[in-house]
Amino acid sequence: MSKTAKNPAAKTAKNSADTAKTAKNLARNSRIPIGACLADIKPKIDYPLIWEYTIFVPLDRDEKELIASTLGICEHKLTASNKNAKYKSFKLNLLVRSENERLEIFAKLKAACAFVL
Repeated sequence: MSKTAKNPAAKTAKNSADTAKTAKNLARNSRIPIGACLADIKPKIDYPLIWEYTIFVPLDRDEKELIASTLGICEHKLTASNKNAKYKSFKLNLLVRSENERLEIFAKLKAACAFVL
């Protein structure tokens, strides 16, 4: 029987060391700096593209009127997603040409809808 099999604490320490080595190897292979927060890493998005927002609208609001008043006349696809006692949700797909435009649309939707994802 090996020493680590007799001593569970040694086995746990060895597993922790192996996990740390694996994390370092993953970071090295993916070119992510060790200790970097994944939230700080910005994904590369190629524009223009169709972006999907999920919007939650109160039951008493008309979603088509809300989109028209918020975004004006723009080509989009609105698909019903779900409904509960307070809200109805929709998938909103539309063409965005840049990161600034995508964020502006998000801000407008956030101001007009109950929730936006």
